[in-house]
Amino acid sequence: MKPFAPRILLLALPFGAVLLSASSARAACTGRPTDANGYQGYTYGDAETKSFAMAKVRVHWATSGTHMATLASTRDDGVPDSVAEAAEIAEHALEKYAEMGYRAVPSDAACSSNGGDEKLDIYLVKFNGGDGACIAECNGGACSSFALIDSTFRNHGYASPSEGFRTVVTHELFHAIQNVYKTNDDPFWAEGTAQWAMKTLHPDLRDFERNLPKFFDEPTRSLDAPPTGVTAGYLYGSAVWPLFLATSHGPETIREIFELEAEGQKVLEATDDVLTKKGSSLAEAFPMFAAWNVATAKLAGTGGYPDGATYPGIKTTALEDGASNITSGLAYFAYRGTLDTPQQIALETDDSRNGGVVVPLEGGKARIDRAKKLPADAEGEVLVVVAGTTTKKTDAPFTIRFRDPAGDGAPAESSSGGSRGGGGDGCQAAPGRAPSGGGLLLACVGAAGVLAAGSSRRKRA
Repeated sequence: MKPFAPRILLLALPFGAVLLSASSARAACTGRPTDANGYQGYTYGDAETKSFAMAKVRVHWATSGTHMATLASTRDDGVPDSVAEAAEIAEHALEKYAEMGYRAVPSDAACSSNGGDEKLDIYLVKFNGGDGACIAECNGGACSSFALIDSTFRNHGYASPSEGFRTVVTHELFHAIQNVYKTNDDPFWAEGTAQWAMKTLHPDLRDFERNLPKFFDEPTRSLDAPPTGVTAGYLYGSAVWPLFLATSHGPETIREIFELEAEGQKVLEATDDVLTKKGSSLAEAFPMFAAWNVATAKLAGTGGYPDGATYPGIKTTALEDGASNITSGLAYFAYRGTLDTPQQIALETDDSRNGGVVVPLEGGKARIDRAKKLPADAEGEVLVVVAGTTTKKTDAPFTIRFRDPAGDGAPAESSSGGSRGGGGDGCQAAPGRAPSGGGLLLACVGAAGVLAAGSSRRKRA
């Protein structure tokens, strides 16, 4: 399949490449493609333009020229099938978002260029790169929005234009919903929740899964610190965070976070407040989120993501007494091994910065439903996940310790010895302990460990 182009993070415009985040593109009022000067170089020019309206949306298209829509029609009114489909998808999305309790997108009547009425306007254009964008127009109150959507979805990597419209229109209109609460939101949250919303409305679409590998490739990167450059894969892949929140604490959690953002809170502060009201917290939830991510692909078992077996998985390192590393922000490390006798697994760390979870494996499958917060007793094959629990970006070192499960806090018995095997991807024995007397028999994480799988993705042409 042809690689996918990023949807909104970078629009390669006719007059040069211009950075444009859907959630941050805002102005008091701005031009539209139907105007003489267009929007950011996107203009219908001298082409004849038409529009088709439904109850909440109006779709505009050009009948000729660079931005010409696919004009074939089977309708009595002659409206192109592609235009009508875009309108119907948009109307359905806004209806569903309203049913989920989200605020309605306000009227754009305050702007002189408003598509002719108060409806949310969608303009079909030919993108030089990407396939959609949402632009906020703010006039003192809540922000209205309009969207640019690719006019044909030819050569964008979708199985069909219909798949492209369903994916992108639904995603972009959730940005319009976001803009009602807050513009310039953190990119991981803006893009992640737009992908989550798209998947919620259209579970059959695979765009959600296609973008997971880049996110799953970087567990040691803080959730709120995406890589520089064209980062569509990572940001779209961060949709697993709102999916985790919605699955574990209810789908209303996402809306409740936006409500607090509308009051001026930053997204992770708002997340912590919402979770606290639900009997949890960001510090409690993030290590479990990390465990859910590790318990995917071949490790997917009981609990966690409903479709976790289709996710790419997280690379694991050999578990041993004394394993150590350093987190920074909301990042995490994953370990896998087998305890031949009962042990208490604990962390030596600043417990205001790091937390951990142990997940038992049965037949090589994770039992998220039996996950325990560290310190915890464990035996047999396990996953151990250590995660940062704050947004602080200073170093937060940790060391994993095995202790006597009897509760006296003594280190587990060990004998002298060496390490067999290579790095965390191979079969290893724990250095300094034998199979008996509280020793550790490590799993062969090279063959059984889960690696982040490659996948085609949209990238800048």
